[in-house]
Amino acid sequence: MDSRTALVTLARFAQGQWGMVTSAQAVEAGVSYMQLKRMTEAGLLEKAGQGVYLMIGGQAAAARHRAVKVAWLRMDPAVPAWERPLLGANSAIVSHRSAAMLLQLGDLVVRDMEFTTPRRRTSRDHLVRLRLGTLAPYEVTWAEGLPVTTALRTLTDLLADGAEAGEAGGFLAEALDRRMLRVDNVIPELARFAHRYGCPDGDGQALVRALIDQAAATQPGLWDRERAVSDLARELLQLSNDQLRSLRSLAGAAKEPAIVALLSRLASDREERPAGNQRASR
Repeated sequence: MDSRTALVTLARFAQGQWGMVTSAQAVEAGVSYMQLKRMTEAGLLEKAGQGVYLMIGGQAAAARHRAVKVAWLRMDPAVPAWERPLLGANSAIVSHRSAAMLLQLGDLVVRDMEFTTPRRRTSRDHLVRLRLGTLAPYEVTWAEGLPVTTALRTLTDLLADGAEAGEAGGFLAEALDRRMLRVDNVIPELARFAHRYGCPDGDGQALVRALIDQAAATQPGLWDRERAVSDLARELLQLSNDQLRSLRSLAGAAKEPAIVALLSRLASDREERPAGNQRASR
């Protein structure tokens, strides 16, 4: 294969992979290691990581969270990104703190690049942490072109991993504010973690309150807007259906879109839910 054809071949991979191509993909397509070396020396390629090359002009596409993208490409290096089954045997889903980073939720400290895989695997990259776990399709979304655990799954993963209450609370507050989570969906999912965080066993509602309160206490001034919405959500949990209907009628006068949406959504959910499934009003 001549140099021009080799470059075009690499470009076909790079255009769907943030300007990057793996050496395994290149060799399988007929580009030799020597050609990769020569193109790198000529400035047409740049080493982005072990076995991963960035094509000239692809820097912008790869810039955001580049290390995570490189690590993900290396998980199944011979298979192009667009051919990888979402939850296949070799799948790797960005999860835990790395997922929070890509979802842009919370202010968690991210030390490793974390992925959840369906089978036990290892990585030579000391910055990559692989978690064994089974994910359902509804627990996976997309961010920055990467498969990522949803906000709800990420939150439960963080709690299962023992994240600080303030960190998890900040994540929860932002997710509620951005309508990526709904209080009525969060409560039952968090119930199993309540006792671990000092709340009555199985009381997901108490844990939601505790996490949000802790976020406000540990990061004063940082979550002003998120706290306003989350505090409102916490108070709404204690109201009767009639009180929620009254609030919904006043929602149009509110100037904060997130609060308007939260009022309307909670009131509607309460009205649509069968009476037997509703939590007794205090």
